Amino acid sequence: MIIDFHTHAFPDSIAPKAIPILEEKGNLCAYTDGTISDLRRKMEENHIDYSLVLPVATSAKQVKSINSFAIEVNKKYKETHILSFGGLHPDYIDYEEEIIRLKDEGIKGIKLHPPYQDTYIDDVKYINIIDKAFEFGLIVILHAGIDIGIKGDPKITPDRILNMMNGLHHKGKLVLAHMGSWGLWDQVYSKLLGKDLYIDTAFSLGYCNQKGKRIPLLSKEDFKRFVLKHGADKILFATDCPWAIGAPYIEFIKESGINKEDIDKILGKNAYHLLEIEDCKN
Repeated sequence: MIIDFHTHAFPDSIAPKAIPILEEKGNLCAYTDGTISDLRRKMEENHIDYSLVLPVATSAKQVKSINSFAIEVNKKYKETHILSFGGLHPDYIDYEEEIIRLKDEGIKGIKLHPPYQDTYIDDVKYINIIDKAFEFGLIVILHAGIDIGIKGDPKITPDRILNMMNGLHHKGKLVLAHMGSWGLWDQVYSKLLGKDLYIDTAFSLGYCNQKGKRIPLLSKEDFKRFVLKHGADKILFATDCPWAIGAPYIEFIKESGINKEDIDKILGKNAYHLLEIEDCKN
């Protein structure tokens, strides 16, 4: 089973506007049109069994509608094999009420994105939200490190992640996207690996293609070092679709020199158990 733990999709009415804006910000070309149906098409092409959509609330006023969309996506997952987390914003005042709504609707986690939300991850507003999410048993996934589409301070570095973790009162399942912190992987290796957290592979393996430029990311040797130090049990296959797709990442992981048992954990078993998926494959 292969599960992509990190993808993005939008309501059909929003996708045609959102994708061109994001392409321009990151100087990237999208592999899908940003809709759920096109994500499903890419899943079939790349032999991916399930995908997890991670919404980003760029303002507090978006939270309710984003989460309503996530709830609707999840209602159809037995047909689409696509799940969605909810999203929260650090300026959203009624975060506890929204966390309870998500929990009651069967949403299994939330996504937070410090660069797009222009708030440091160790700000008390984030700490309170993460603490409350953990209290209610939700998974929390963070965009971590630099965002290729946003200049300046990324708002979330390994040191700030450690500060945030030290400020929490509740323990829970924390996932750091982009192999712990995009573009800050030396710091991830020395400061975060081995901690009680998951990391995903989204947009971090091999290289990425900006328009007219090929940017090197983690090599197969780097990836193997990360697996050996952090443990294959805490690494999740993820692409960041539509900004990367499954087949090259799957091949990369299979050719990285780690054993088959660890490959199977990373490609799907870890996510399967973390998400408690009810297997509905035909």
